[in-house]
Amino acid sequence: MAAQSNQFRIDKKDLEKLNIKSKGQEKKKVSAGTVIFRVVCAIIAVAYFAIIFFGKYLTFIPQEFIDNINPFSSIENPNGWLRLIGLAVIVLTASFILRFLLGQLIKAKSVAKKLSIAFIELLANLVKYASYIVLIFFFLSACGINTGEILAGLGILALIIGLGVTSLIEDIVAGIFIIAERLFDVGDIIVLDGFRGTVVSIGIRSTKIADVGNDILTVRNSSIGSIVNLTDRLSCVATTIPLAPQESITHVEEIIKNTNLAKIRESNPKIQSDPIYLGLYDITKKGVQLIMFIAPCKEEDRYDVERIMFHELKVLFESNGVKLGAPTIDVED
Repeated sequence: MAAQSNQFRIDKKDLEKLNIKSKGQEKKKVSAGTVIFRVVCAIIAVAYFAIIFFGKYLTFIPQEFIDNINPFSSIENPNGWLRLIGLAVIVLTASFILRFLLGQLIKAKSVAKKLSIAFIELLANLVKYASYIVLIFFFLSACGINTGEILAGLGILALIIGLGVTSLIEDIVAGIFIIAERLFDVGDIIVLDGFRGTVVSIGIRSTKIADVGNDILTVRNSSIGSIVNLTDRLSCVATTIPLAPQESITHVEEIIKNTNLAKIRESNPKIQSDPIYLGLYDITKKGVQLIMFIAPCKEEDRYDVERIMFHELKVLFESNGVKLGAPTIDVED
């Protein structure tokens, strides 16, 4: 009995052609309230630095006010709340600029590939949360609270919590090693426990992988074992063509020998180098002869190149009168 094996193979680029996008790839719609908030923050930051640098030329602004909001001034007994506002503007502005620059590094593919997108994203998150922590301590200090004692208490609290959440610490340590050793990066195509997909994000605690159907697999960093990274080098597409039992393999190989397979690559830039004919691969019980070709390509183009190879080779053989067989696999009853 013969059984026919069909596999529906699509890749992310095929989904993009159908305008199917994952939630992580969709452009986030910014609400009007968020836009207004950002504009107000930008106006405050511009006004603050304008006052600091050019305030002395503006006679209607008291010098005492400028000295109070400038954390670098040497005024005695400054107003704590005005000084806090100045520090907040400086810290948040510096945080925004640093995160913006890190975002530009991610967009620069050559730089991002060397530094690792996950590492840059980690730095951006550290900058964001560090700025929040600094502001909290500035606020507590302005309220007259001894922040030194708080830091000492946090150290003891962190030790107690650490003893109770060992699994979280394992995930964090594993995440650091994944980023440091660059086992894979955001955008890489990997296979993890049979799940093939593109790495969406590498967090401190977990990693997210999206398959071609945009289903997201979230896995704890500490549970990531053996993986296959399909992106760090070229992949190879193997195309098997079935020949009819009555077709002469010598005749077919003569046609292949007289055909410039490099033309297939020239007309299809996704194929990275000239396809290669490997020879007779197998003969089924019904006499169907299977011959194999291989073509190097990027992993993200694998399924597209596979379809291209089938199309080009079918056109080649049909134009030369070669009869193809049924792509069947013989199995016992």
